[in-house]
Amino acid sequence: MGWRIMPSVTHPFDPETLYEMNKDGNIRVSKGKKFGIFTTEGRHITGEIREADPQLCVWVGNNPDLEHQLARDNRFTERHGFREK
Repeated sequence: MGWRIMPSVTHPFDPETLYEMNKDGNIRVSKGKKFGIFTTEGRHITGEIREADPQLCVWVGNNPDLEHQLARDNRFTERHGFREK
C-alpha cells in the first residue's frame, strides 16, 4: 500500500476554480475559501458552491488508481500473448 495522487484540474474558463477528487471519491470544487462537494456526475452533495461543470467532474472522477490500471493491463497483455510466460 502506498500513497495516491488525487487527480485535479482548474476550470479552463475560470482558473480560480479547482476541481479535485477527495478521499471519498467525490469531487471537491473550490474557489477561494468557498467549496462544494459533488458526485462524479456533477450532482451537488454539500457546501456553499452549488454548481459545478459536470464534464470536469466526470473527467476528474474517471481516473482509476495505478494498481487497477496495471492489473487491467496485465490481463490484456497475457490474454493476447504479449507477455513472456
